[in-house]
Amino acid sequence: MDVLTRLSLCLLAFAAGPSLAQPQGAPPQREDARSLDTVEVIAKVTGPGLWQVQHEGRVLWILGTQSPLPKRFEWESDELRERLAESQLLLAPPTVKFEGVGMVRGLFLLPSLFKARRDPEGRSLEDSVGPELYAQWLELKERYFPRKRKTDTWRPMVAALELYSEAIDDQRMDGSQEVWKAVRKLARRSRVPIEEPAVEIRIEDPRGAIRSFAENRLDDMECFRLTIERMESDLDVMRQRAEAWAVGDVAALRALPLSDQNQACREAFLEASVAREQGFDSLPQRIREAWLASAQKALETHASSVAVLPISVLIDPEKGAVKELRALGYEVTEPL
Repeated sequence: MDVLTRLSLCLLAFAAGPSLAQPQGAPPQREDARSLDTVEVIAKVTGPGLWQVQHEGRVLWILGTQSPLPKRFEWESDELRERLAESQLLLAPPTVKFEGVGMVRGLFLLPSLFKARRDPEGRSLEDSVGPELYAQWLELKERYFPRKRKTDTWRPMVAALELYSEAIDDQRMDGSQEVWKAVRKLARRSRVPIEEPAVEIRIEDPRGAIRSFAENRLDDMECFRLTIERMESDLDVMRQRAEAWAVGDVAALRALPLSDQNQACREAFLEASVAREQGFDSLPQRIREAWLASAQKALETHASSVAVLPISVLIDPEKGAVKELRALGYEVTEPL
């Protein structure tokens, strides 16, 4: 996976809403907690119930999704199927669409993409992060992807994103959108139209943008440091969040911390000059506004509609979708 793909995944996963990061410490213990292994052998999981948003007799049902989740599971929600069958619209999770970079054109950019992995001043990863962090990085690299070579030329951010991806894969988890794919399939079977809230960004000179990224340093030490420091504890919390989502325990999801090393990586990229030049720095706010506008339109024009959002974006206590919808005067009922 190339560097821009990893940056895009990092950006999209966390740009739609602020981090739910909380003070780090021992996660709260629950008497009824179960291990991730339990989730992996469950034939079917339902996830949490639906949030209900009402306005003048019209309703928007929202499913909150979790990522990462175990690779092997089967999601099925009778409630979602019933609500979708009686609805006139399905709102997809918000996305970013990049114009000006087609598949064929992208192939010609591969040499530039590989150059963008490297430190612009030719420093080694050890020189960039220092011997102590580098030693921790080497230990984790040997654990999760020992056969990959030439990693010592990478930027700290690239190394951090690669480590995160490989560690998730090692835990038999991934960030794929299997739940969304299942919902989309149900909508198509029921002939429910699908609307995709999106922010469009046109890159007039993709090669120049990559060159600018490759030639400029990033303030990405915090991204690297947090990824290294939290790799062990965060993997455990991720498993607990996956379990809580699978059994529909929203209270546990609210209580468990959501790590913010990806927030640090995102900010390092958004603060780069090339990101500002391309309009990336305003993406988090624009994505929230695009989804909220689509939700408002759905509530104004359809008797019933369904939306899918990352649950962290949905329940964030500061700027989450639930809080924003209530601020607009909508009545929001949370699942039991």
